[in-house]
Amino acid sequence: MTDKLSTIEQHFRPEESEFIQQVSEWIRQSEDEYRGILTKFLNPREQYILQTLVNRVEDLTVTYNGGTIGAENQRAIIAPDFYQFNLSDFELALLEVKYPVKFVELHHSTLLGSLMNAGITRDVIGDILFDDSQQWQIIVDAKMVPYLQQTIEKVGHVKITLSVADFSHVIQKHDDWEEIFLLSSSLRVDTVIAAAFAISRSLAKSLVEQRRVRINWTVIDKPDFMISVGDIVSVRKYGRLQLTLLDGFSKKDKIKTVVNIIRR
Repeated sequence: MTDKLSTIEQHFRPEESEFIQQVSEWIRQSEDEYRGILTKFLNPREQYILQTLVNRVEDLTVTYNGGTIGAENQRAIIAPDFYQFNLSDFELALLEVKYPVKFVELHHSTLLGSLMNAGITRDVIGDILFDDSQQWQIIVDAKMVPYLQQTIEKVGHVKITLSVADFSHVIQKHDDWEEIFLLSSSLRVDTVIAAAFAISRSLAKSLVEQRRVRINWTVIDKPDFMISVGDIVSVRKYGRLQLTLLDGFSKKDKIKTVVNIIRR
């Protein structure tokens, strides 16, 4: 695996090199120690990279679990194909956010911000879920539960408590993803945004430059950023899209892509 690493890396972004090194180490551990390796929470792009690398190794498999059907952020277990495991091996926990629902509203961004301000990293937090009744839940690394319960007492100015819930009560995701086919002249983020949301290229470019676009939850400001399979692109006030498939070129040399999209 190590000998192939430099060849593999050239197919991905330079900034993904560190993650590829980490995946290579997980794979080496699983092969050498004949055991399952549990990862941190991975976003869809990281899951795609992990799957691509594991597929190159004989007798290894990877299984994902994010605590709810359709979870974006999931933990993975890399293991020999004979390895058997239980759902508890993913070490997930479900926290319910208790707060005065009748008097205040919570928002995804402020809840996530409060978690990040507690000194933890994004990879110990899975999906943040909510429903029409303004019930909020957070899927987390089970080892982080005591720390989060002791540390997170407010979201903004709202007092909260975090209580452990059983996964039988997890809020099911109801994202209304629509699958569409796009022809695009390139995979530049501004080009794909323009095509997906039927807006002008100049408007898409300005949205990126105004820092209103996130890729895999990281703000970008370069319109020529090239997106890849697995990336989730969020455009403030427009919606979200995920590139799921590259399907070659049209007769006019347009890139044929399949994209999942949610319009606001």
